[in-house]
Amino acid sequence: MKRLLRIFALLTAASMLIWIAGCGDDDDDDDDAGPVPKVVSVSVAEGGSVGGTQPIQVTFSKKVDDGNITIAVSGATGSVSWDAAGKVATWTPSPAMSEGAHALTVSGTDAGDQELENPTTINFTATAPDTEAPKLDGGNCEPPDGSKGVDPADYGEAIVIALKDNVGVTEAKVVSSDPEFNFIPELADNKLTLTFQKYSMPNETEFTIDVEAADGSGNSATFTYSFTTMAKE
Repeated sequence: MKRLLRIFALLTAASMLIWIAGCGDDDDDDDDAGPVPKVVSVSVAEGGSVGGTQPIQVTFSKKVDDGNITIAVSGATGSVSWDAAGKVATWTPSPAMSEGAHALTVSGTDAGDQELENPTTINFTATAPDTEAPKLDGGNCEPPDGSKGVDPADYGEAIVIALKDNVGVTEAKVVSSDPEFNFIPELADNKLTLTFQKYSMPNETEFTIDVEAADGSGNSATFTYSFTTMAKE
């Protein structure tokens, strides 16, 4: 009788272990699926407007580029690209959107077949395509473009190359400079700041800096910024 009870107890314990293991597998499956994806933001607001060639960005709460996400704009065609993290999608019109009303829709599932928590529709207006490339805003550069007799002591840490564009400059870089110098670039509010690194601006020197810039509509241009430092006193 005792032997039978021991066997029964062992069988019961084994059954419980199998049941617990099964529950653990279910939990792992849920963990693998992760949180339900959501649309966090869209670069065009409800009722807003964008240029006919301007890309539209959609940001998600998690990686979804490995799922089945659809981004479309009524009355227009375009392509979708993703950032490295798989959370930001950029819809780029091709050809340009026609002027007038359009609707952007976002729907689909992530890699775990979980549907978006908030499928999104944004109604907006496309304006005439923006074809104007960024330009040098010479008078607001520091020192101003074309300046003569610039005192190096006034710009011991950095120079600022000001730009102007009706959409906004999204990329700017120095293509070449004469003379060459070490700097750290930073683009903010249509201004490219070049902070000197282990460099002192010399006297009696003409600086010529070629800059390439692009805006949010994909227009780009290269232009030259220059100034000349003063002679030594």
